Amino acid sequence: MLVRDGRAGLHDLGPLAEAARLVRWHRFGLRRLITTGDSAAARAGVEHAAAALDSQLFDPLRRHLAGRPLVIVPVGALHDVGWAGLPTCAGRAITVAPSATVWLGADQREAPVGPPVLASGPRLPAGQAEVHRLTRVLPGARLFTGADATADALTAALDGAGLVHIAAHGTFRADNPQFSTLELADGPLFAYEWERIARPPGCVVLSACESGLTGVRPGDEVMGFTAVLLALGAKCLIATVLPVPAEPTTALVLDLHQRMRAGARPAQALAHAQRAFGASGDSTARATAAAFVCLGAG
Repeated sequence: MLVRDGRAGLHDLGPLAEAARLVRWHRFGLRRLITTGDSAAARAGVEHAAAALDSQLFDPLRRHLAGRPLVIVPVGALHDVGWAGLPTCAGRAITVAPSATVWLGADQREAPVGPPVLASGPRLPAGQAEVHRLTRVLPGARLFTGADATADALTAALDGAGLVHIAAHGTFRADNPQFSTLELADGPLFAYEWERIARPPGCVVLSACESGLTGVRPGDEVMGFTAVLLALGAKCLIATVLPVPAEPTTALVLDLHQRMRAGARPAQALAHAQRAFGASGDSTARATAAAFVCLGAG
């Protein structure tokens, strides 16, 4: 279904099984570029899968889209797409939501105005450097690094924060997404533990591998960090659907925060940062950028 200017219409996008197959190919190619580096074979594979998936999903809608921002409510395997890696979505503000109801509620919700919170987990020197550099972009931010970055301290700090950025090792549990974790100083912070937050933060940026992945249960119920945060009342989450290398990620998120600080909405800021980051022509950089997705109401 496509909703535009208050009017809704149904469009046939082809078989879901074919789209799911192309998503797997696209994700495999992006992961290969990120983890093993640029190569002609990997680049060709990604470009072929991206073109085929883009054609199936957007050709039937293309005349309705123009240059508009998009809110995408995916089903099944489409929750795992690195949307910025598709030609139609590159440079366009894209927001992904579990449902239209969730998106509307988040869009109409007033964000809290507490000071920004920056945190980094252990065994990630680049993450510590990342949040320290972000203190220059976000003056007045509360900083949690080293032994101070515990699950209890961070959970308490998130209450009422306007913006949160966490750089940490992330693990997605496909068998039980609510047990997906971010690694902190005193051990893992589980997705379900965020339910303790009374006043959820406005925007959360997770600079952590696969932190934006969701488990999809019967009825298209999504589970994981995204589901918990949006159900609690956070407006948006910017996270990754693939593993990401530390140093390139830092460059991307610094640009993202600078753009949001200048007044751009999260989805727009992310799209522009992704386009600028991938402008070098390096396919690994473009793949890293495509791993980030804006979820909720950007």
